[in-house]
Amino acid sequence: MRGRREQSGSTGGRGGGYVLSLRSDGTVWGWGDNDLHQLGDLTQPSSFAPVQIHGLPPGIVQVAAGTTHGAAVAADGSVWTWGSNDHGDLGYPTPGGNSNPTPHQVPGLSGVKQVAAGDNFTVALLSSGEVWTWGANGAGQLGDGTRTDRTTPARNLTGYGITQVSAGADFALARRPGSVWAWGANYAGQLGNGSTAADSATPVIVDRRTQNATQIVAGSYHAFVVDPDGSLWAWGSNTRGQLGLGSAGPAIRMPQKVPGLAGVTQLTAGTEVSMALRADGTLLVWGYEYFGLRGDGIPRDSGSSLPVPTPVPTVSGVTRIAMSSYTVLVLAPAVIMPGLVGELRASALGQLHALGLSVQELSVPDPDRRCDHVGLVESQNPPPGTVVGPGAHVTIRVYVPAQGGCF
Repeated sequence: MRGRREQSGSTGGRGGGYVLSLRSDGTVWGWGDNDLHQLGDLTQPSSFAPVQIHGLPPGIVQVAAGTTHGAAVAADGSVWTWGSNDHGDLGYPTPGGNSNPTPHQVPGLSGVKQVAAGDNFTVALLSSGEVWTWGANGAGQLGDGTRTDRTTPARNLTGYGITQVSAGADFALARRPGSVWAWGANYAGQLGNGSTAADSATPVIVDRRTQNATQIVAGSYHAFVVDPDGSLWAWGSNTRGQLGLGSAGPAIRMPQKVPGLAGVTQLTAGTEVSMALRADGTLLVWGYEYFGLRGDGIPRDSGSSLPVPTPVPTVSGVTRIAMSSYTVLVLAPAVIMPGLVGELRASALGQLHALGLSVQELSVPDPDRRCDHVGLVESQNPPPGTVVGPGAHVTIRVYVPAQGGCF
């Protein structure tokens, strides 16, 4: 679908099989599971193509996908939610059921500039720098000092001055200039302060080595911050090498520097997988490989891990990234396949490489033993005019000398 400017994938611990996408016209679209109305007022259990989320006000500016519920911020600073409401995820009562197919405004909130959503809970950041939370709270993931679920927004205890929030499965992060804060579950070291406590219902400061952070990212059970030079600090679960530290293994409870990586402009994390975008549009991935993390078309077994940030050469010109559990999403300009039949091989390859496409070249014998066609493109796939993404695989067949030789 063209015109997307933001994607948000569900990254919680249970389920997480859908994606939300915000178009440049302010409309929200989704695809994937719809068993709890994550895609709005549709009746089908799932959708294999993007469908619009109806009932939202015009001019949505940001979206977030929890495990089974969605949230959106409108231009006027109001928050709208839909989907599962098992633990008060939506911030308002839903009489007659535990889900809501139609987005409704969360009452009592205004001036919101960002939302983040986890496994049955939601975090909202106000333009004043306050944080408000609602939903599941069994691990203290609301950060309000209790472990009581909230069906309406409650004030988080981080105070003022927060500039960004991020939600994992059952923990959350907040950043203010000079410090990063965490609250909620800590069984995998998600708090990032070396504590072995099971959780924290009040926000605590992540280790001071993260104090220069310009960006925070919470995966399902692991976390990162980005430093001003684009380098990364990582902590939390590392079962599949999702921290990028060079090996998979036990949880890391204190932030560790990701070796050999700098220049990161965007970062995202899912369930046991992570992804970074650099300023030149190159993409790097690391973590659990079984679901095709590298995007190279090569299947890998269920025990395969990629613990080092690794380039994805089949995609270039990327402008935005997101993850949904184990699914990678990227936004890149569309490419129109040129007409190459009859072109010289060198000219055809030059055009395709300039478009950032991955080329497979096959040989076909010239049917005429005078060999007038040798070196010309015989056919191509996809055909001319096809819209493909940067890094897409294309095939050209090039004439070589006829069987039996040329006259």
